[in-house]
Amino acid sequence: MQIGELSRKSGFSRDTIRYYEKLGLISFDDKRTHTSRYKDYPEEVLKRLLAIKKIKDYGFTLEETRGLFILFEEGVLEHDRGVRYLRRKISLIDKKIAELKQIRSRLMAIADEKDGDCSIRRILLEMYADKKNALSK
Repeated sequence: MQIGELSRKSGFSRDTIRYYEKLGLISFDDKRTHTSRYKDYPEEVLKRLLAIKKIKDYGFTLEETRGLFILFEEGVLEHDRGVRYLRRKISLIDKKIAELKQIRSRLMAIADEKDGDCSIRRILLEMYADKKNALSK
């Protein structure tokens, strides 16, 4: 199938499909390419794209997805290893949640400031004051 049909069936844009191909997340036998400029993607590429979509829905990055594919294709993604992989991902998510909570608290503190000149605005004023001073010299 050509890239337009692959895009419709997978839900990924043509650019995304090309990007995934460039990253090596999808590949196919170049002999399937017609003599014209059009690539003829096999059904296996569609299945792989749909798998990528499902894995991404679980929050995995493209690099993590590539890792899962490699482990599976090498036949070493047995249950215990898969669980360890998932637990590492959960740990990363927990750390990110903690970081986001900290950022949220800091932003709430700024939003609750009563002095009429929030911290973010002061940072910007300082930056532009330094720039203005440098330009006037």
